[in-house]
Amino acid sequence: MLTFYLLFVIVYGLLLLLLGKTWKQKPQIFPEYRESELVTILIPYRNEEQNIPALFGQLSGLSHRPLQVVFINDHSEDGGKKKLDEWIESLSEEQLDIISLESEGEGKKAALKTGIKKAFGSLVLTTDADCFLPKDWVEKMIRPFSDESIKMVAGPVLPKGDIGFFQNFQQIEWASILLVTQAGFYFQSPIMCSAANMAYRKSAFLEVEGYHGNEGLLSGDDEFLLKKMVHKFGPESVVYLQESLVYTQPQGSLKALFSQRIRWASKWNSHKSLSHALASVLPAAVQVAFLWSFSLLFMGNPGMLVFAAVWILKIYFETKSLGNVLRSFEIRPHWIWFLFTGIVHPVYVLVSALGALFVKFEWKGRYSSGKG
Repeated sequence: MLTFYLLFVIVYGLLLLLLGKTWKQKPQIFPEYRESELVTILIPYRNEEQNIPALFGQLSGLSHRPLQVVFINDHSEDGGKKKLDEWIESLSEEQLDIISLESEGEGKKAALKTGIKKAFGSLVLTTDADCFLPKDWVEKMIRPFSDESIKMVAGPVLPKGDIGFFQNFQQIEWASILLVTQAGFYFQSPIMCSAANMAYRKSAFLEVEGYHGNEGLLSGDDEFLLKKMVHKFGPESVVYLQESLVYTQPQGSLKALFSQRIRWASKWNSHKSLSHALASVLPAAVQVAFLWSFSLLFMGNPGMLVFAAVWILKIYFETKSLGNVLRSFEIRPHWIWFLFTGIVHPVYVLVSALGALFVKFEWKGRYSSGKG
């Protein structure tokens, strides 16, 4: 057992270093997208009254014009739509067209399907109402479409951090998600992306029939669409634009965080592919192995030494690889947050995995049995 754990943590560390190497690869260079055509941004929202006002200034500040923004209300139960409509009435800019719609169905996929019908742009971007968009976001995201073979572009998303352990934990954990996401695109076997920072050709969306076949799932509007694009057009048709970062609001409570993660994990077997299954099962198995390493403490001095080596190396490799991801965005969490995250993360992953199997999760007033 002692030998197993020494080999285990070495393999784990080497895998993290390999993933980190893919992150450091030089980004693919695309020429400027010179077509001055209309671009559409779709923003489905539900119960986002507190976040929508902050989004107004960001949308007005986006440098790309002409621009169409389509908000789709997914049966909100707060005053967000009223604030949105008041803002739209106050707008006078001709090249910024804002539309407010009511979703024709229930769930995020239905809202996006409603929005795509009103999208006049041949290029469609999607984001969430709780995101923070850089001024040049549109220009960066549409640049790869200068290559006619590109059908879809995805970019990284990170929650804002810097305020205590809870927010820094989320940021460090998301760094691990970005690392795996980038590696999937690099090895031409993409398995995940985020609709909070995504773009695609409207024609390609229609050609793969959008979300047909997975409407019944509460989550996965991004990953299932990515999978369809890859299946239809090949892995070379999708791009991960590492330099186009969008920030989002961190979860405000432990309950909300677990609900989000359980929602993400719950679709692990819905993709019907080996790569998705492995990407879901292996991380949980690795964290179980780390938790089981506590049994080494009952094996005398040799066991204690190996236990110490395993956890020191674990935290070292995670700090190095995930720290490199965050530093590429000029984010430098204190080393203490990596230490705490490395200790807590195995329990967190295991609870999320068990929750995905046995717990009925809630998300914005809807439960896992509802339509997505």
